[in-house]
Amino acid sequence: MVNRIHGARLDLVLINESELRTGKLEPSTFLNPYGVFSEEPLPRENRLRDVEQYPEHMRWYFRIMVDRARNVAVGSISFHGAPDERGMVEVGFGVAEAERGKGYATEALEMLWAWALEQPDVKFLRYTVSPNNLPSVSVISKFDFPQIGTQMDDEDGLERIFELPVAEYRGRRN
Repeated sequence: MVNRIHGARLDLVLINESELRTGKLEPSTFLNPYGVFSEEPLPRENRLRDVEQYPEHMRWYFRIMVDRARNVAVGSISFHGAPDERGMVEVGFGVAEAERGKGYATEALEMLWAWALEQPDVKFLRYTVSPNNLPSVSVISKFDFPQIGTQMDDEDGLERIFELPVAEYRGRRN
């Protein structure tokens, strides 16, 4: 299992099952002044149930965005689960307020999607966002994903759904 994905400025560090269970990061090699993951109300229960049933699914969950130059956790990113029956994976992320506007979300999203392209069961990349979440709308607009619909989310309300087949995403990157 790849526990760390390296990008231009960021490392995406996979949390472990104990951290998922407790909601607290164990002492680590990076600093966490913003309480990334540990102090955020993140949806962990459904992910924990999934990992208890399918331990190999852990790789699809929370990764901490670490700014390598400063060795500081600046956010987290996670798929909502392993690929579904269509091969679709949906991603969500958060960046510490003090670190927003520096391109971390875009870089992390690109890194995680590049990792997903290497997974044989992934056929579609999905991103959902509230129309009122303008910073996240801005992030997805950089990738030119088509909006394929909307949905009502129990926690976030109305969301726009953006989705692209892996083959098309791969073709755009070449």
